[in-house]
Amino acid sequence: MDMARLLRPLSLIALIGLILAVLASVTDRRVNAVAPPEVFLPDYGASLERAARLEITHGLGMSGTRLLAFTRQDGVWRFEQRDNYPAKQELVTETLLALADLKALEARTAKPKWHRALGLSRPEDFGKAVRFRVLDAEGNILAAILMGNEERSEAEASLQVTSIGPDLRNFYIRRDGEAQTWLARGRLPRSPEPAAWISMDLPRGPADLLRDVSFGKGKAAFDLVRVGEAQWSRPGGLGWFVGFADLQPDNVASVDLIAFDTAQPMVLTYSNGLVLRYENVGAANYIWSRITASASKKASAEIQTLAQDLQSRYAGWAFRFPADTAPILLPGAEQLDRPLSR
Repeated sequence: MDMARLLRPLSLIALIGLILAVLASVTDRRVNAVAPPEVFLPDYGASLERAARLEITHGLGMSGTRLLAFTRQDGVWRFEQRDNYPAKQELVTETLLALADLKALEARTAKPKWHRALGLSRPEDFGKAVRFRVLDAEGNILAAILMGNEERSEAEASLQVTSIGPDLRNFYIRRDGEAQTWLARGRLPRSPEPAAWISMDLPRGPADLLRDVSFGKGKAAFDLVRVGEAQWSRPGGLGWFVGFADLQPDNVASVDLIAFDTAQPMVLTYSNGLVLRYENVGAANYIWSRITASASKKASAEIQTLAQDLQSRYAGWAFRFPADTAPILLPGAEQLDRPLSR
């Protein structure tokens, strides 16, 4: 009998056992399932109505940290890093609710030396964890956790979660200041991009009621007038109209931070009496705009109120657009005298 052949399976089994033992000792993966899953922050839900500040600190490894902070002022959540511009209210609210809804599935390692492997090293320690902190108006901490890696491949993780979504995901977490880690399930957002947290909707009247647009000032001023349902006084009018409908800023700042001395006006007049005035100025690789709204004296009370609401919302803010929007925001008459393609 070939003893080597008999011993080969036993050696393989022993090797597998050895590998498993090493992995268990290295990762200290104590799989203590919580059945049924328990709310991770049981005391937080009852204090939700006291939430006055949300801080999300993203660890960027050797690149440092990025803080996104939101404070509630007169019932409106405002984005601190964008000069207190109103944040996406639903996204902030859903994040606060997602923290209350977070479920612990399994206890994992309590050894700090393995935090980095789970993406749970503190942002201040060149880690890549995301810290969520909720505070009340007096600065008392209502909730504080660190979120680490997703329980999925890196490729899948890179495609997911730019904002709150309907899908529950599994990821690693720990309470800030505690070593014990957990596998949890929830819907917390991961995006470190400020643009994901602010509403960039522009004031626009009904597209079919846009009557004319005037550009520039003085001798360089010119008009674009609607002469039919899809016809304009200049060959490039329809292209401009389509481009304006797709216009979307990528950032916002206090109007006091931008020099508008050389700005060129763009005034949109609607047949219902609404008037929107854009003042546009090119700066390096961007175009900045400040927007005011008004209504003609003959406009209805409804349009007067709309204009006041728009003015209240957009006054004091400057919106940034990519440089390639110049044919829309800063066109020349010669550009609109030929079909405009974007």
